[in-house]
Amino acid sequence: MAQRLATATATLVLTTGLALAASDDVPKRKPGLWEMTTVAAGTGMTTVRACIGPDDDLVTPQGSGDCSEPKVRRVDDDIFVDVVCKKPYGRQIMSTAFTGDFDKRYRATMKITFDPPEGVPNEGVIIDGRYIGPDCDPKTFPSSK
Repeated sequence: MAQRLATATATLVLTTGLALAASDDVPKRKPGLWEMTTVAAGTGMTTVRACIGPDDDLVTPQGSGDCSEPKVRRVDDDIFVDVVCKKPYGRQIMSTAFTGDFDKRYRATMKITFDPPEGVPNEGVIIDGRYIGPDCDPKTFPSSK
């Protein structure tokens, strides 16, 4: 159950683009329709499409609790982002490595660590995003702010 919650949280983080905390250094996807394929041990492979708006935030999920400002490190073409979110039952530590141009494609490799563990101490998720085009129908696809 906790593994499914972690995967759902990671998918929400990287597909809805809902902004809670942002930094100029945090990668932003080009606004428009994106297709994201998520691979996680608890859920296997899932593909979703989402409208991404100008307030895109790839690193902080809505409803995550009180989250820290993202800590961003760049190494060559890779971007590493760490965020800690506090909830009544504990903390989620999300560490994500991003690659790509964020205009056409990106890849996110995320590790979520639970403190205290929620059945599992951590969860790994890989997400591949592909830009479909500028036109979105928010009634058809979830959208960001």
